[in-house]
Amino acid sequence: MNVILLFLLVLSLTSSSSAFLSKFFGKHSSKNQCPIKLYNPQDPSFTGVKLYANAETFHPLLQILSDYAQRCHLKINVKQAFIQENSLSKTDEHLPSAFQFGEAIEFDLVNKNNEVICDRLCLGKSLSNLKRSPDAKCFLRKISRDHNFQRDPLKPTILMKRRKSDEVFSTQENERKILQNKCKKLDLYQRI
Repeated sequence: MNVILLFLLVLSLTSSSSAFLSKFFGKHSSKNQCPIKLYNPQDPSFTGVKLYANAETFHPLLQILSDYAQRCHLKINVKQAFIQENSLSKTDEHLPSAFQFGEAIEFDLVNKNNEVICDRLCLGKSLSNLKRSPDAKCFLRKISRDHNFQRDPLKPTILMKRRKSDEVFSTQENERKILQNKCKKLDLYQRI
């Protein structure tokens, strides 16, 4: 028994021991894992592309959006979500960095039959001008009142997590690089 305890003590002091212990005991440090995960593909409120997002910071907000969509009798058609830095195209370079954090979606709104009821033009209108689409108006009113979300003022089809105003850009940039590095091997096109 003493030999085992001594072995574990020595092992805990070595630099590679945490990796060994996590493999040995089946525990993995979430600190070093990619936080970008596939959002629940069974959620009927979302349609479109596979929805990869930050499980820690954005999945709870996606659940809120799902609730809003259900209450307003529509679905959110996701056109784009998490973007890996190494896969950015020229058009993606102008998207908010929230996509690289896994904290944004590009979307339009569809009815239960997946027919578009609110596209880019509709999403750009003020709520008072959405008389023909009460379901879209209902949903947009809910997200406009929710302080967790922010819509891009130039691209109304982009919805993202509202950042704290006191966050320093250099800190955000460093966090983005760390997250992108953790997620560089993520396969966004894997089969479910």
